[in-house]
Formats: sequence, structure tokens, C-alpha cells
Amino acid sequence: MNEKVIVCTCGHVNPPGTQLCQNCGRLINDDYDKKKTTDIMRYDGSAVRSKTKNKTVTDKIWNFFASVKTGVILLVLTIVAAAIGSIMPQEYFIPANVDPASFYQEKYGSLGYLYHQLGLDNLYTSWWFLILLGLVAFSIIAASIDRGVPLFKSLRNQATRKHPSFLKRQRLTGELVNPDLDQLEQTLKEKRYKVKREGDALLAEKGRLSRYGPYINHTGLIILLMGGMLRFVPAMYYDGAVAVKEGDTRAIPGTDKQYYMRNDKFILEHYDQQMNSNTESTKADSAMNKIAKNYETRLTLFENTKDSIPGAEPELKEVKTGNIKVNHPFKFDHFELYQNSYDQSLLKSMTFKVIDKKTEKEIGQTFTVNLDEPAPTYKIADNLTVNLRNYAPDFDKIEANGTLATKTPNTVNPAFVFEVDKANQQPEYSLLKIRSSQDISQNNQHAIKFVSATNHTMTYLNVKKDLTLPYLFIGFTIFLLGLAIGSYINHRRIWVNGNQIAAHTSKNYFGLKNELNTILEKNNQPAIKDKYESEETK
Repeated sequence: MNEKVIVCTCGHVNPPGTQLCQNCGRLINDDYDKKKTTDIMRYDGSAVRSKTKNKTVTDKIWNFFASVKTGVILLVLTIVAAAIGSIMPQEYFIPANVDPASFYQEKYGSLGYLYHQLGLDNLYTSWWFLILLGLVAFSIIAASIDRGVPLFKSLRNQATRKHPSFLKRQRLTGELVNPDLDQLEQTLKEKRYKVKREGDALLAEKGRLSRYGPYINHTGLIILLMGGMLRFVPAMYYDGAVAVKEGDTRAIPGTDKQYYMRNDKFILEHYDQQMNSNTESTKADSAMNKIAKNYETRLTLFENTKDSIPGAEPELKEVKTGNIKVNHPFKFDHFELYQNSYDQSLLKSMTFKVIDKKTEKEIGQTFTVNLDEPAPTYKIADNLTVNLRNYAPDFDKIEANGTLATKTPNTVNPAFVFEVDKANQQPEYSLLKIRSSQDISQNNQHAIKFVSATNHTMTYLNVKKDLTLPYLFIGFTIFLLGLAIGSYINHRRIWVNGNQIAAHTSKNYFGLKNELNTILEKNNQPAIKDKYESEETK
């Protein structure tokens, strides 16, 4: 059932819920508290939807989200959630080469373990935080439309002549003595007022933009929230990581295998003067506890010129070369590669020697096993060969069939089964592991001993793409603009109907009173009165 419109005694038809006649300003709703003049003038007495409609489910939902109280609660919840997410570092801030569960538990104990299990380490990308941001945005939009549209219509359609009761309700009122409206109009224009005139009625106004300051502010907030939510769209935002061993080529995540990178060289410098760098291919560094002065990755970027088909080999075209230092990213096609960390725990090669158990003298030459692609046979001497029969890069256990089982493909704990084959003798078998070895066959005459090892250098890079920054910048700029407009501009209005004068402002009545009294004094008229000051002197 439609609500009845309100017809004022002046004949103007007002929409349901109107407090002040949109034409003459008469108070036309007898149910409204006539003492709440401030509330009435906030929207010039216009009907606010959430105050007048509460019948259907749609009305109730709209009213709930249009409520300032609801908006404040949602904002507080968002701030509290964001604060919780800052108690401990988010997952993308921890080193890329560590397990998140282990990191939080080892560093923060049981609280860190609970933090990780609850998913708070990825709070800003969680589905519930996105929903919370969406609810805040909807609440701001609903509140802005609910109040902004009636205010806009009311200010756009202001009538020059007002009912005497409207003028008497204003805080600043006065009586003029035979006013010269032409001179008064000219004086108001000199003070940068826009003046409308109808006979002996006059409306002077300036600073209307101030009334829209909060809504400009809200627009900036909505754009900011939209920018935050756009980070969930892969085409707009990506935050990942890639680990590449020195000399290897890997597809860059987030580019759908369009771009590849090759780790040409990793450079590490320490503060210790005796250990300047590891730019030369050296064996395992025993000074891993030294403080890094600088580490950087020199790389080559390639573009795949072939359509990305699962299983197909890419056709790579070199695009450019460059280097990545901490806080100095490598940029390409909206992407940035940041140096995160490095790892030298992976073994690259191990060198062994064969010795005679009786004499303990070395036989022939040493042999080096490439742990990534080990060769099956190694020539030690003219009559002596070492064959690699089994190999596990990360030794776990010996299976029932005698083969070596590996935990991972990473070369962190290698184990080998070597066969020493000497001419005219039975082959000898031995099992070698880190810091241990044992004979498999009986009465072995030869032993294989570890000599040295070299390490891989693995560089860990963060891959970032962020096309939401312009939205965030624009939103924040609009937010500050709205804040400045609402804070430093005053909406001032002056009504003159015959000998009656009244004035209203959104803020700073003291300033408006002084300005208006200056105008009246120049026109030889008595000063205007402030009701609040009159009440205080009684």
C-alpha cells in the first residue's frame, strides 16, 4: 500500500516523511519533535527513506545497512580484524624457503601455531575479510544514497520565500528596518554569496559544496575498498614467489607461462673482509653464519613465443637482462621481481676418492658426482671403474628390495650405492651416506671416501603485480578532498522576507554572525541575534 503524500497549506505536494515543506519551509509533520531543529535542517526537512519506510523485507535490509550505527560497527570490526592480522607477520612476509607452520610455531610458540591454524597469517586474502570489506562498502553506499539524494534534491529546489515560522526557527534571526534590498543584494554578492530574489524575498547562499563533503569522502572510501577487493582478481593483482637455482630457467608464476627467467649468477657479499663473496665456483661455505652485506641475482628474461600448451616445450625469446638487489626490483610488463632470500643448503656435486684398505693409499684419480644428473660410470684408473648402482638425493630408508628411498627430490641428504669394478676381481659394493659408509659385499679391498662438495645457490624471488595502486591512490585523494571540503568550507544561507531576516550554517555560527553583522552594519541595519547567546544570558 502506497503512503500518502503530504500537502502543505501553501499547496505544495511533499513526499511521505517530509518534515519541512519543500516550498515554504513550514513544519508540516505534527508528530515530529519541534525542538529538534538541528535534525530537521540537516537534510532541509526532506524525507529520508530509512526514516519513512520499514514495511517490506527489502526496506528492513536497506534500513539496517543505511544505519550509521551499522556502518560504524562494520568499520570497527574491519579495523579490529586488520589489527589482528598485524600482530604477527603475514605469510608473504616470512622467508620463502621455510614451512609456514614450522615458522610460526618455532618463533611464536603455541600462539603462533594457533595463529597459523586459524588462517590469520593470510588474513587480508581470506574470503571472510573480503566479505567484511564488501559489507562496509555496501553500508557506505546505502547511507550515502539514503541521505545524499534527498539533500541534493532539497538544495537544488530551494524556494526564495519562506514561511515566517521557518525563519523564526533558525538560530540567527533579526528584524530589518526599511531595508534597501538592492543595496543588501549588492553587499552580499561582494561577500561571494549567490543571491536569488523574488520581490521583497531574498535568498543568499555560499559554500553549498560543504554539504557534499561527507559524500565525496564516502566516494573515496568506496574506491579504496574496491581497490582492496580488486586484489582478489588475478588479472589485477598477484603476489607469489619463485625459487631458481643458479643456471636454471624457470617459468615465472602469475604470467601463465608467458615469461621465463634464467638465474645467470647469484652474488653474495659478507661484511667479513676475509669472505668478500662467493662469486667464484667454490665448495661448500663453512661460514654460513656470517652477516650478508649484499646479495643479488643476475638474470635473463625470456618470453614464450609459442602458445601455452600443457606438456609442450616453450620457445623462448630473450627479452632483456638485469639484476635484482634488495629493494631494487626487476620490472617487466606490470610485474616486479624482488629479492627475497637465498639458500645454499642444496648440494650440487660431491667428490670422492678410492683407497686401498690395506695401504690406505689413494688409487687413481678422484671422481665427481653431479647430484642433479649423476653419471652411471666413473673411470678411476686403467683397471678400475666405479659404477653408481643406486642413488637417493634425500635419503629416507632402504626398501625391502634393496633400493634407496628418498623423501624429496632435493639434494640435502644424498646416499649412494657404489660398485667398485677392478679387472679380474669380483665387484665390491658399498653404501655411502653423509658422514657414514658401510660395505655391502664382504671382504672389500677398496673403500670410497668423501673428499669435498659444492653447493647450489638457490635464489628466492617475490613476484608481484599490482594494478590496483591507481585505484587506491585516486580513492585516497578523493577521501582527503572530501575531508578538506567538509572541514574547511561552511554552507551559509541567509533569508530575507520583507523585514524578517534569518541565517543558517552547517558549522561555525560565530563566523556567520560576525560576517552577517558586518553586512548589516554596512546597510545601516541592526545586528542579528543568536538564540543560544540569548538563552545563556537569561
